[in-house]
Amino acid sequence: MKKTTISPFLRPGFQLEVAHVQSIDPCWNHVQLPGIHWRLYHNDRPGSGLIHPDGSRIALAPDSLYLIPPATRAGSYSESSPQQLFLHFHLENCRVKGTPVFIIALDDMLRNLLVRTRELLLTQENSPAAQFSSIALATAVLARLPVDALIVAESDSRIVQACELMRAHPEKAWRNSELAERFYFSTNAFTRRFREVMGITPHHYLQEIRYALAAQLLESTSLTIGEICEKIGIRDPFHFSREFKRYHERSPSLYRKVRQGTAKITPVLTNF
Repeated sequence: MKKTTISPFLRPGFQLEVAHVQSIDPCWNHVQLPGIHWRLYHNDRPGSGLIHPDGSRIALAPDSLYLIPPATRAGSYSESSPQQLFLHFHLENCRVKGTPVFIIALDDMLRNLLVRTRELLLTQENSPAAQFSSIALATAVLARLPVDALIVAESDSRIVQACELMRAHPEKAWRNSELAERFYFSTNAFTRRFREVMGITPHHYLQEIRYALAAQLLESTSLTIGEICEKIGIRDPFHFSREFKRYHERSPSLYRKVRQGTAKITPVLTNF
């Protein structure tokens, strides 16, 4: 049996997926938060927010930023049309305790950074300055979390190799039983260990890889939706379009137009 390599400390990794500003309206009501990315939100006026499974609400107030970890179960509501700045990102090698919604009050530093980030995203979204400003805003918020809010993840060489395999071949229909056999686990033990190390299931990890790659292909190539589906292992283009919008809050066609600079519009947000 292969030995498990566990590192006592791993430095957190940060990857920005989406940074955007757009308007939302009452069609935002009761859309379910998919819980794939970390999400950071700021609304410039009141009138919308989150709905917990128990029916309680968190209003998104203009004087705060709202940080939502993956796997947070919540819906959304809107009673006005605020302009919303939102960031999606991944954190590697660390996880959060539970699935709270962190509310970070704006201080002078955050407010200045927020104003600059919003302006850059509205005027030159794809520029390095806009992307770095978005990263700075997200990491400044993460640095303000309680010191015990994030947990450093364990490392297991077998799980690392399984992740590398899925990243190298996202088009394959990887089964937990197949990956478990490759790395000398039972299926249940592999799934449990994967979640301990990565914080999500193997299926969700593969889906993240697929839809992150799809976004890159939409931005950097002229491949059709069908060709992109083939490269990432999705058989149904309609299912792909629906799921892509859950991950990236825009349809594939609109995402391509915005990221390639051929659309200068402010779309209405219909997914949270």
